[in-house]
Amino acid sequence: MPTNLPHEAQKALAKYQLAKTIPEKIKALEEALSLIPDHKGTEKLRGRIKRRIAELKREAERRASLKTGRRDYFTVSKEGAAQVAIIGSTNSGKSSLLRVLTNAKPVVAPYPFSTDKPIPGMMIYEDVEIQLVELPAILTEDLEETQYTTRSLGFAKNADSIIILLDGINNPLKQLEKILELLEETGITIRPRRGEIVLEKKDSGGIRIVSFGKFDGSYREVEELLKNVGIKNAVVKIYGDASMEDLEETILRESIYKKTLIVLNKVDLVDYETVREVGKAVRDLDVPFLHISVEKKINIEILKSKIFQTLDLIRVYTQKDGVVSPRPVILKVNSTVRDLAEKIHKEIAEKLRYARVWGRSVKIQGQQVGPGHVLQDGDVIELYSD
Repeated sequence: MPTNLPHEAQKALAKYQLAKTIPEKIKALEEALSLIPDHKGTEKLRGRIKRRIAELKREAERRASLKTGRRDYFTVSKEGAAQVAIIGSTNSGKSSLLRVLTNAKPVVAPYPFSTDKPIPGMMIYEDVEIQLVELPAILTEDLEETQYTTRSLGFAKNADSIIILLDGINNPLKQLEKILELLEETGITIRPRRGEIVLEKKDSGGIRIVSFGKFDGSYREVEELLKNVGIKNAVVKIYGDASMEDLEETILRESIYKKTLIVLNKVDLVDYETVREVGKAVRDLDVPFLHISVEKKINIEILKSKIFQTLDLIRVYTQKDGVVSPRPVILKVNSTVRDLAEKIHKEIAEKLRYARVWGRSVKIQGQQVGPGHVLQDGDVIELYSD
């Protein structure tokens, strides 16, 4: 953020930090935008402010739609190991995909908007249940927003992961570009982050920096930046690799990273060059990609595996007296023996002494490990407590 911002612009940004309601936040940011000179040095800042204004307006629209007093048909309780939202344009094949992957029976029709509310289904991947939810189309065939765009994106923001389904025969590159813009406006980023910054505002104590990684910036720069937006007391926690630009993003926007899988459908109807171009665009995003045909059942089993991998989950199996449970316990990647114990029962975790493990995480099968041992997919664990 430029340090030579006009004083009035700094005051407007400070108002944004103090604002409690969405209208107040929008008003403060629009005021700041009008006061910040438009030149190369302020280009990134102005861009962030514009994106944040768009996010806030979309959130205000979503909240307004919830105040109708009618039953909320956009609520789906999470079930299974994770909830995955499927988004895309009309006639991209979302309903057909849900039908192929799960036990759901959505309406599959050749006309647009046959889906007007979220439709859940349970996908079974080996011995794991994953809930897939088809959302009403966020784009028309002409790639314009629909009446469902805001609410579908709001639902996707709260899911564990997203599948972006592209219609291979309707300018998929343009679809992808438009969907990424909409996600950005909703405060969703799908590019993996190198690091994360958590800003905790305080009532006193000045500015403190706690780094758990590498930060490309100085204390003086952080202090000056926070001062510009009216933050005098805060703890800045840095995880991984982060920069001053990342701190700017944290201050102005409330974006959330969402694991995403981009899927190109109707591959049986498109040429190789289209598949190659879309694949290249997705690689530049550093996001998993797969081309499929729901109609011809091409790569459907591979897709199930990709969905599971994207969620960063592992399956571990508990054992007692030599008998292994047939149902896995689902944990996040890099979970420990202690995490497993806590998921089973708090009291077991409190009294945990050690465990014996069979699987890929140990060199010797049946090896004794401590509570901090990191588990891997497929491990069998026997817990020992006091």
